[in-house]
Amino acid sequence: MTTVRQDLASVQYWREVPERAAQRFYIAFCLLMSTVQDSLLGLKERAQSNHNWSATCSYYSMVHAGRLLCFLSLGDYPTRHARLHDVFSREPVRGGNQRARDRGYPFDWLASFTGRQGLPREPATCDAAIHIPEYLGEIGASQVASRLDQFGTVLVAASALRNDGNYEALLIAHEFRHASVSQAFDDLSRHMAAGAAFALDLAIDAFTAFRHHDSDLPEGRPARETFLSEYIHDRVGGAVRAKIASEPLAEARLREVLDRIQTCTA
Repeated sequence: MTTVRQDLASVQYWREVPERAAQRFYIAFCLLMSTVQDSLLGLKERAQSNHNWSATCSYYSMVHAGRLLCFLSLGDYPTRHARLHDVFSREPVRGGNQRARDRGYPFDWLASFTGRQGLPREPATCDAAIHIPEYLGEIGASQVASRLDQFGTVLVAASALRNDGNYEALLIAHEFRHASVSQAFDDLSRHMAAGAAFALDLAIDAFTAFRHHDSDLPEGRPARETFLSEYIHDRVGGAVRAKIASEPLAEARLREVLDRIQTCTA
């Protein structure tokens, strides 16, 4: 029988001591910022005609977004790409990680993060396809079902396209000035960038709903919002801006994204 989301060991872990609520907030923030950075690097590489690397950066932006959605909802996420695809494509779940199962967590990241501390828990059956939209709906994220379905379709397709582009030497060698492959790489980077943009918008909306409406976040919202604003401006914004400097489209998108994160209400 599927365990109720609130009873999952991975959800309970973040409630066991008060300090973990702040840890959970910061980890979610880091996943969001990784989504932002890789999406923008994809735009930069595309502008410089590095279409293969652009596609790879965009794909990893989608991966970070998927992990964020899992983490917000379930307190854990899969590190293996195939398992992440399973979560959002709603295909049968693969074997998973034995250490994670021994700890009773649905995926393998939290087991690694926590180590072997504490008593082992009984494994729980976690239906992520139910729990993720359930949680996002509870906190007020918009159009959850349709956006998750679209994200899953894009993520699975992006993985296959990224693998073909990144691991096929016969393709990579003809990325430039080839009668057909060059245009195909251009199309690949364009579609992957669009997929990353969709995933980033979904990730921002989910994080915004989380920070405003998650019942496990403690009192002290003004302090969190101050941290968020200052850290984005002083650390993240500056770091990403340095990596995409001189690319107007990427810089404009960065300003838009950071302003949206700081000013969004839910």
